[in-house]
Amino acid sequence: MRIYEITEQQELTVVNADDTNVTLIDPKTKIQTIVPKDPKKPGMIQPDPDDPSGKSFKLDNKSNGAVAPTLGPGAKVKVGSMI
Repeated sequence: MRIYEITEQQELTVVNADDTNVTLIDPKTKIQTIVPKDPKKPGMIQPDPDDPSGKSFKLDNKSNGAVAPTLGPGAKVKVGSMI
C-alpha cells in the first residue's frame, strides 16, 4: 500500500523502525505500509499533540518531513492529513 492510498482516519501499529524506513501494519487487514525516513519524501510522523503521554503519533501522508526519533515498534500511529 502506498502512503497516498491511505485516506480515512485509522490507526496503524509500528512493526519495524530502522535507519531508513518505518514499517506500519493495519491490525484489521494486515496490510503493511512503509514510510521512508527521508525528510524530502511524503510521510511526516510526529508525536500526537492530543496525547499527553507522548506514546501516540500522527502520520501526515501529504507533507514532507522527518519521522520522530522516538518512534519504535509497538507504537500507535494515527493516519490522516493534519490539515
